Formats: sequence, structure tokens, C-alpha cells
Amino acid sequence: MGTRAEDVEARALLTHEDACSVGCTSTRLGQPWWKKKVPFFMLVLGVVGLIGHKSLTRTPPVQVVSDAAVTNEGELITTYDAATGPFTCAGASAGLTPGTGDATAWRCMGGACISSAQRCDGTPQCFDSSDEQGCGGSASVGAGTMPNFGGAATGSNTGMAATGTSSSSSSSSNFGGGATGSSPGNTYHYGGTSTGGNPAIVPPPAPVHAPAPAFPMPTPGPAPPGSSSSNSISFPKASSYQPPPPPESTGGTDCFEHAGVQYAEVWKAQGSGFWDDFYYMTNDENFMPVQYLTKEEAQAKQVTVADEDHAILRAGPRAGHLKRTSAKVVTNKKWTYFLMAAKFNHVPWGCGTWPAFWTRSPDVAWPNGGELDILEYTNEIASRSSLHVGVANKCTLDQSEFRKPGCPQFVEAEFNFTGDSNCVTHYPEAIGCAPNRLPLMNGEQMAAQPIIMAAEWTKNFLKVFRIPASQIPADLEQGQPTPDQWDQFIVAYYPFAASDRNNPGSCPNSADLMKAQQLVLQLGFCGDWGAKVWLNSTCANNKGPALPSQCVAVDPHNPMGEQIAGPRDCCTAFITDEQNQYGADEYLQQNAYFDISWIKVFQR
Repeated sequence: MGTRAEDVEARALLTHEDACSVGCTSTRLGQPWWKKKVPFFMLVLGVVGLIGHKSLTRTPPVQVVSDAAVTNEGELITTYDAATGPFTCAGASAGLTPGTGDATAWRCMGGACISSAQRCDGTPQCFDSSDEQGCGGSASVGAGTMPNFGGAATGSNTGMAATGTSSSSSSSSNFGGGATGSSPGNTYHYGGTSTGGNPAIVPPPAPVHAPAPAFPMPTPGPAPPGSSSSNSISFPKASSYQPPPPPESTGGTDCFEHAGVQYAEVWKAQGSGFWDDFYYMTNDENFMPVQYLTKEEAQAKQVTVADEDHAILRAGPRAGHLKRTSAKVVTNKKWTYFLMAAKFNHVPWGCGTWPAFWTRSPDVAWPNGGELDILEYTNEIASRSSLHVGVANKCTLDQSEFRKPGCPQFVEAEFNFTGDSNCVTHYPEAIGCAPNRLPLMNGEQMAAQPIIMAAEWTKNFLKVFRIPASQIPADLEQGQPTPDQWDQFIVAYYPFAASDRNNPGSCPNSADLMKAQQLVLQLGFCGDWGAKVWLNSTCANNKGPALPSQCVAVDPHNPMGEQIAGPRDCCTAFITDEQNQYGADEYLQQNAYFDISWIKVFQR
């Protein structure tokens, strides 16, 4: 899990992971957690605990010494100090609705407070500049409406509309809607409904919007340094943004380099022993509200399940305070140069989820050992492939190699699709390379019908393929794949050797760019990607508490006085849903799971 899509560049330095099912088996391994009855005395204790919790006084935020004039002592702070904390609303100011004020204070739309004298003085004091919006008769938001800051920009490929219904654009692989292509024989039970295919995907509940503020919502502008938490409203683009695909034509020659290899199977995960050759990791270094389970725990809670024809890895039940269970598994084996293919009948998707299928080196510290992200996405952000290497094994790709006339066109997806294809990674200033073919697909679109994800790593290049399962190549199905014939399915292309031939020294160690790699599959939540970009997604005011009146989008690397993965973080509050008020259990039960027929590794 290296790159965190288009908003990763706005985050502070990430700490990378070191090592970095849904429902029951057909024989029902006990009741799933959401069906179990709770004894009456436990319900009583829960109510008593809730009353006690409500009576607790929340610790006030740290106040910042300010040289600005303070009308009432301890009430107003008008200077942000990065060393000690954000603007603070205290006393009478704490009761102001964002976008309103009184004779003393005015509350920014992001939740901070400034002096009322600074409202419309020509100099923005709020990080979101809302104090200078609506001055001098500017257009206002109509009563009873909320502007959609999470809507996709023109040309984007969003799969989750603000109304909670799905809308998907067509892609070059002709993925259709519906679950008609789901694998046969799946008799798992999801929410009590037994089907012969993947569980039915039902539309999420209608959104509950926060009351419209009296003051017009600001127009998003450039994000200030360190902007996050309640101030993340200032990010200029919806998190689902992607540009329109570039024009393509046919007739090109030598569009891709080929290995000329027919591969043979050397490893597979399949059948009732699917998880036998995986190690379960329990560490989390992405500030998630997650508890990764051991193998024994995951099997007992049915977070990972294996049947004869498929396996499941799913979001599990809540675990303690502000945690939800899940699994992160890594292969015990590692390989140098290989073809990997995996058939997914369903992939996780939805608000607060952060699925990833990627590779890592167990022998060399990240990123010098290399990392390939095959699938990775959060909320409704589309998945993209990305590559991460260190300075010691530097590599900058020649973009002319994947933009040849008459050939499929690939766009560098990093830095909001403006990256320079430098694969060296050192967050936040260097975030790797990601030459992907547009349009990208989000999790909901990929879950609509079974797909095969494949990756080929040779001394000269890396390729990632996305293949509709209905179009599986015969050579792959027969166990003797020749991916040279799969060019129409390539969705990411990394031409190492050709780049260095064109620009000597740009990728000098292409044959040794990555060390031996393991495969990693995990399902996380929120964290230092999904939580931060919550406001700029369709999840805001659609799932979980109302923003900004009840929650904020907290950046774990710059929390600005907020608790990381705490009760006021919008994403965490929804995913953990401790009061069962947001329907998260049912939502995750329907959407947040991998259903996999097999994973296979081939070598020459």
C-alpha cells in the first residue's frame, strides 16, 4: 500500500507498513455476528453505560496564546499556531453554528472561530476563506440546500452518487452492471438471504443531510500548508476526480515490450485450503480504526472463510472502542519475476473502506525493496496501479513509451494526473509512478461482475491487466498463460528498460528494480487516506454523522487538535458505528468483502 491516490500528495509524511469472509460457509460455521441475540441484561448495561457516557464532560481543546484582541477572556482565539493547535471556539463562541456569528465572534465553515471584526475585512482568516465569502452581495446558497463538495468533476468516473444510488461510466473493458456474472455455487448467507451468486447489492439508505447553514458555503480554493481536519473543505477537487481519457487511435506498432514466455504454474491458493499458505499480520501503521486478526481469530469470527469454490475476506464485527475487525494476509512464499493472476468475484467497496492487493519485499526495507500496488482505493476513489522504489534503485519512466501514436494511451495518475513518472517514493514530496489507462474503475464498478487481475514482472517491464472473467484467455484457463497475447487488457504499464535506453541513467537497474516480492491482501478502514478525504467524497453527509456540525475529517498526520481515529472523525464514527445509528454493519455486510476463486503464480 504505497500511493494513496490523487489526494496523497496533500498529506504529511506517511509511515509505511513494515509488512506491509463475508458471511458464512455453505455449511454455516455458526451464526454470523450480526445475527446473534444479545441477552437482555447486557442491553440494560449498555443503556446505563450510554447514559453515563453522555454525562461525561469532554476535555476542552488546548487553547493557543494569541496576540489578537480578546473581548471575553478565554472565549476567542484568532491566531493559528501550528506548534500547539488550531483556532479554538470556547465559551459563547462554541455554540455558534458554522457560518454565523455575533458581536464578538464569527465561526468559520470549517469550525474555527475568528473575531467578528475580521469578517469581510478583505484578508482571509479562516483556512477555508469562508470569512471572506458572501461579502458584498456574492451569490448565496439557497435555503434548505447543501452544496455538493463531494461531486465528481467533469470527466470523472464516479460509482457512488450523492443520493446513495450508483452511477457508473462505461470503460474500455465493457464492464456491465449487476451481479449476473457471479460465481456459481456460492451459497453464503448475507443478512439472512441465501442466494446462488454473490450477495445482492442493495442501494444504501437515503442520505440524511445536515441543516443548511445560514451563511453560504465557500467555494473551495487552494489548500493551505498543513490543511486538514475541519479545514479540509479547501481541497479544490472531489476525491473521485479523474480527467477524460485521452484520444486513442489504432495502427501503432511495438506498443508494448513482450517477454516471449509461456509460463507454468508454481503456486496457488484455491479451495478449502485457500488461506493455508498465508501469514496473518496484525500491525497497522496507517492510523486506522481497525483490529487485524490472527488466523485463529479471523477464522473464528468468519472474517476469512474458505470453501471448495471460493474464499472470503470481509469486514468483521466491532472490537472494543472505535475499532472494527478485519484481516491482512501475506503469502509465505516470495518470487522474483513472475506472472500473478487472481479471480475476484467481488471486491470491497464503499464509504470508509480501504482495500488493497499489492506486493512487498520481506528482505529489504521499504521502499528500496520495491512495491507494486495492483488494486488500491478508498471511499469512491477509483483504483489505480502504482509502483514505489527507493533512491538506491531509482527509476523515472519515459512517458513517450506509453503514449505512442496509434497505441493505447496511459496517463500518469499521481499528483492529480500531472506526475512526472518518477517512481522514487518519499512521502509527501515523492509518491511514486502510476501510468494507468483511463477511465479508472472504482470498487463498486469492479464488484459489478467477476474480474481477473494479473501482473507480469520481468527484467524489462511490469504490466498490470484487468480482464473480465467472461473473457478469460484460454491459455490462462488451461494453466499455460502467454500474456504477450493480452495487450487489450493492460491497464498499467511500466517500461523500465526502454526508459533507460531512451534516457541513459533514468532507470539504471531495471533488472534489479525490485527484490523478491510477496503478495499482500487486506481490507482496512479510514486511516491516513480515507479519513482525510472524507469531506471531498460523496460519503460526507451521506454516511455517518453530519459534517461539520457533528464531525470533522481528521488528517492523522496533522490532526489540528483532534483525536486521530477518534469519535469526532467522520469516517471512524461511521465505520465503528458504536450506537448502531448509521447502519454500518448492514452496509459493510453487503459491500465490504473480497470473494476470490483463486490466486495463482506462474514462472517461466
